[in-house]
Amino acid sequence: MALARHVFLLLSVVVLSWGLERCEATGKFSFEVHHMLSDAVKQNLGFDNLVPEEGSLEYFKVLAQRDLFRGRGLASNNEDSPLTSAEGNLTVFVSFLGSLHYANVSVGTPATWFLVALDTGSDLFWLPCNCGVTCISDLKDAGFPQSVPLNLYSPNTSSTSSSIRCSDDRCFESSRCSSPSSSVCPYQVSESTTTTSTGTLLQDVFHLITEDADLKPVEANVTLGCGQRQTGLFQNFQAVNGVLGLGVKDYSVPSLLAKAKIAANSFSICFGRVIGVVGRISFGDKGYTDQSETPFISVEPSTAYGVNVTGLSVGAKPVGFSMFAQFDTGSSYTHLREPAYSAFTKAFNSRALDIRRPSDPQFPFEFCYNLSPNATNITFPPIDMTFEGGSVMSIKNPFGGGRMYCLSIVKIEDLSPNIIGQNLMAGYRIVFDRERMVLGWKRSNCFEDESLTSTPPAEFGDSPPPPSESEGPSPPKFEAPSPPTESNPLLRSPPPPPLVFTTTPPSDSTGSPGSSGVANVIPLASQLLLLLSLFAFL
Repeated sequence: MALARHVFLLLSVVVLSWGLERCEATGKFSFEVHHMLSDAVKQNLGFDNLVPEEGSLEYFKVLAQRDLFRGRGLASNNEDSPLTSAEGNLTVFVSFLGSLHYANVSVGTPATWFLVALDTGSDLFWLPCNCGVTCISDLKDAGFPQSVPLNLYSPNTSSTSSSIRCSDDRCFESSRCSSPSSSVCPYQVSESTTTTSTGTLLQDVFHLITEDADLKPVEANVTLGCGQRQTGLFQNFQAVNGVLGLGVKDYSVPSLLAKAKIAANSFSICFGRVIGVVGRISFGDKGYTDQSETPFISVEPSTAYGVNVTGLSVGAKPVGFSMFAQFDTGSSYTHLREPAYSAFTKAFNSRALDIRRPSDPQFPFEFCYNLSPNATNITFPPIDMTFEGGSVMSIKNPFGGGRMYCLSIVKIEDLSPNIIGQNLMAGYRIVFDRERMVLGWKRSNCFEDESLTSTPPAEFGDSPPPPSESEGPSPPKFEAPSPPTESNPLLRSPPPPPLVFTTTPPSDSTGSPGSSGVANVIPLASQLLLLLSLFAFL
């Protein structure tokens, strides 16, 4: 898996609030993203005295809301309804835990909640389990400034948990078995040579609910890793409460939901134009009929979501550029090898309007700039990336920072593959359609895409029976205040708009595909989460 290579211990948290859509059956579940520094979330988590002053550069205010939406089904590839986690409609983006997106999900009987990282570069859904004092049981132990207790998974306390034996087809690492006929199946997943999770495989239930008026509960049996030993970053810095694997293998969460005919074998992720502020993940979502697409390219032994990039233009000027790259939601930034790195960064630098800062070998970004003293926006020329088949993605927000900002492209110095990270996906709903083997995308702010419903998988069958009532205490839910009363409670109120500043586009900014021929203008105050870690080096 290819997670962000440079993770910094800084307090920057974003809340993802799951919107519920009106629907007719099961098939898709989705989560919406909201900023952790909203008033509602501060009240729920007790952060009132820990966050920066409202209106400062460090402060983003985005209304955290929990609404029930009516799906309109306009120009969609989908036919069936969404599901969401039975745990609630909240997920969290935690910068100090590896700059990853996290979902609050519930597993087992009685249902127990876990704060798991969402990663398309991982396949296995694993949780810290039977690991005693070596596991993180409180975010404070991972560097958070206040106590936020975390659950640890225990198969002995879940009545629906069962071991997977070495003789089972689901044992994907049977070569590690000492006795194929009787041993419990072991596993080991690695983020790097020093960051691993090791344990045994088991089966348990992943709790979901339909996103219709009935909120019908659904149980999905999933292959689960009981992570008995974590090393490296998994031990105390990222994904300390587990990983929800979204990869391509048959034991990933999307694969298991499709095999059980609970959701289509496709999902989408939307980070919004500003990473970590507004976003969404939807299982069973096949996107739009008019979305741009490019085929997935399989390169052994990699099983990641790879594509061919065939061209790049900066300010409507073509750049000699082609590469194979993986779309990885587990990477906050984009990582490129030579010659792609130099082609991209030098083309941008030649069109930059602000003064470039001297390079710092201790800092991962080479191209950083000082914003003009009176500037209120970061203004940059159109950047368009062309993929195999001719579809174009206009890069909406490749930056991070405040009065100083950087082109968030990291140079790869080893043999790792090119990675397109969250920053280049910003502003789009990215569809990982594993049935048709295509990557799709369409512009989105992650709030207005209620035309999406969902598509059943091939030979869509009856959904699993609803789970029995849990006799244990309900897992904690973080709820935002209800939006203002409207005539139709199924209609959603949009979030308040960010502060918008005007600026004059550079005179040499010309049109390019998908750019409308104008320079991109980004409100300065909306850049903090993209590169808050920058200020640790100043």
